[in-house]
Amino acid sequence: MSSPLRKFNNSDRQRQVFRRSRPRKVLPLWRQCVESMLMLVGGIGLLAFLNWIPQRLDGVVIVSEAIADLIRGITHLLEALLGLGSVILLAGLVMLGLILLLGGSWRMLRFFTQLWSRPKKVSRRPIRRQMRR
Repeated sequence: MSSPLRKFNNSDRQRQVFRRSRPRKVLPLWRQCVESMLMLVGGIGLLAFLNWIPQRLDGVVIVSEAIADLIRGITHLLEALLGLGSVILLAGLVMLGLILLLGGSWRMLRFFTQLWSRPKKVSRRPIRRQMRR
């Protein structure tokens, strides 16, 4: 029977997971140059575009409209959730009322069937006859 706490061998100490399987490839110089130039041109173009936007558009108006739209959207969402919650609550109350009605009817039916099927109780007192005088 093997123990879960067995001793490790030297080969277990250095697992294959933590070893580098192969050395990293060194990229050619022309590829490094092209990649760096593309990244620089893309960054400069993006910053120039972002600098050009305020001349065409009023940033404060855009931000304020976006915030107002966000607030209106959240308000509509909350109203919709409130409406959905009220519909679910009413449906639950209708279901509860139907369950109570059916349960009460069933119990009343059982009560009457037991009442009618029960044998009539015979009294144990003797019948007293009155004597005529």
